[in-house]
Amino acid sequence: MFSAVLSIAVFAWLRLSIESDQLLYIRAQQAYGFICLGYLYIAMIISPLGHIIGKQHMGHVNFARRAIGVSAFYFALLHALIALFGQLGGLEQIQYLPDLFKWSLLGGAFGLIVLGLMVLTSFDKAIQFMTFRKWKWLHRLVYAAGIFIILHVWMIGTHLAYTWVQIVGFVAVGLLLGLEILRMISLANKKRFHMSRSEVGGIAFTIWIVVMVLLFAMPYAIQNYHSRHTEHDHSQAVR
Repeated sequence: MFSAVLSIAVFAWLRLSIESDQLLYIRAQQAYGFICLGYLYIAMIISPLGHIIGKQHMGHVNFARRAIGVSAFYFALLHALIALFGQLGGLEQIQYLPDLFKWSLLGGAFGLIVLGLMVLTSFDKAIQFMTFRKWKWLHRLVYAAGIFIILHVWMIGTHLAYTWVQIVGFVAVGLLLGLEILRMISLANKKRFHMSRSEVGGIAFTIWIVVMVLLFAMPYAIQNYHSRHTEHDHSQAVR
């Protein structure tokens, strides 16, 4: 209910602030996309935080996790519908987009489908029907969805041109990855390896450093809308 009211309030505030319908669609899909990222980040960081703090101290948060995931899908769906049918003008217009935008939309579509599957299976009856093991494997797709969503945002996200946004995003993703890597190494160690705490910490830290280097290298390996236009403007200036 809070998410529904929030979506209406955001759109109403934008409508009162913006006269142009086209600019309204742009700002609305950006706002809903940002809120979706916030919900998804919270949903994903709950498990590694629970591993460190203790699940017994996060009872209410764990209980609310399904609703948080549903809210992430809700805002992702609003983001997609406004972008496709409001800003773009329909699915048939996708064929006229540059290849960079098409790849970005494909990554966003994958993330939306995964979030939708998680919503459809977020009920106790679905868990009983699928069995907990299969349900758990399905919901682990959220990590793949997170990667594709990051690529989707990086390729065409307009606000990523700002350095402070890049820094905040890098720190937030780095924190999530660090906690998640520590959780997975600790669980694997508990089941099989039985290493000391310092060894677990050392391995987790080493893997985290490697992953962060790859994440830092992503802007140089994967071109986005801003870098392409910056290079184009620079070449025009040289000429």
